[in-house]
Amino acid sequence: MKNKANKSFYIIILWVVISNSIISCTTWQDETIESSYIIPTLPDPEYKFSRNNESSVDLLECSLLKEPVDIIYQSFMKEARISNGAQQERMNEYFKQGVYGKAPFDEIATSMAHSVDRERVLATFQQLFNDSRALSGYGYKRPADVRNTKAQTGKGGYLGYNIGDVNLAFVNNKGLAVAEVYNEMIRGSIYLDKILNVHLNPQLYNYQRLLKDQESSILVNGHNYTELEHHWDLAYGYYQYWLPIVQKNERNILKGSRIKLYNAFATGRLAMTEYRFDEVRKCLDIIRQELSKVAAVHAIELLSGEITKVNLNEDISNALVFLSRAYGAIFSLQFAVNIEGKPLYTFDEVQTLLDALTQNSGLWDKQRLEGDTTITGSIAYTVAQIKQRIL
Repeated sequence: MKNKANKSFYIIILWVVISNSIISCTTWQDETIESSYIIPTLPDPEYKFSRNNESSVDLLECSLLKEPVDIIYQSFMKEARISNGAQQERMNEYFKQGVYGKAPFDEIATSMAHSVDRERVLATFQQLFNDSRALSGYGYKRPADVRNTKAQTGKGGYLGYNIGDVNLAFVNNKGLAVAEVYNEMIRGSIYLDKILNVHLNPQLYNYQRLLKDQESSILVNGHNYTELEHHWDLAYGYYQYWLPIVQKNERNILKGSRIKLYNAFATGRLAMTEYRFDEVRKCLDIIRQELSKVAAVHAIELLSGEITKVNLNEDISNALVFLSRAYGAIFSLQFAVNIEGKPLYTFDEVQTLLDALTQNSGLWDKQRLEGDTTITGSIAYTVAQIKQRIL
């Protein structure tokens, strides 16, 4: 009996220790955020459709495009490793040639809705690459001397205590962590644009030739899907790169979005095989509106969420990575759509918001960032502008 009592006592103590450890610190560099443990979300049901007992879904293109995108971020930009001509050439190859024929350069802002601004969007990416190259010490006899420079107001460099920190980030003179901006701009200018404006372009689902091909089961040569089915499936495939954003926020401001989006994708695909095209269009509208809302909420959360607020209060340098992600997410809002199906923002409107955020000393200007809604370029002002458009 005594041993049994001792065993119970130790179990209780262990449970208390585990319970107390549920509140944990999530850190980037030297910032501290207290966060409660959240039970993992159950995955969506499998997106699965077939014809003649063989799958009619092919999402390979999506992964082939993501591979070079991720290599550019991880191997070159994140740690500022473009310090010589060979590294510059390799990064350019990934950007302009890609992997297996799918290159980011060819896929950025390719929709008809954004073709007029494509060159300006590409120029924005090129500026990020130029900044990353400069932070790497490219062109200097001793690149490491430049790369080892610590960032400060008005001067680019690394964030953290020393260059050997595990979670390293490099910011330009405006405080923008260019790798993080790149990642978020890719999420919008490729993935969101392809979902909403290329593969779920409403014109496709009113095009009589495609509708007749669907009804007649005219398959794409060498494949087991129709042209319309493949457009829909690719939209779902690229949505997988937005799904983590939906999941992260689904317990609060995006409650119900994940289920709504999955149901719209699955219901619309089924309706297509049954030639219920009015239902397909209804599901298409749901996806375009809901995912545009997700994009806006994502930008707002990065800009003014608790993680950003806590780090901003502690030290402005701790908040720069999160604010930089917000910068990229705001840039991506031009690829979202409003209730009329038109771009939520124009390129120029987005640029006006971003220029205000980075005016003068840029993201280092804590006093301006913490100003109220009357201060142009403050976090509150920028959030209010976004909310007026979509929420």
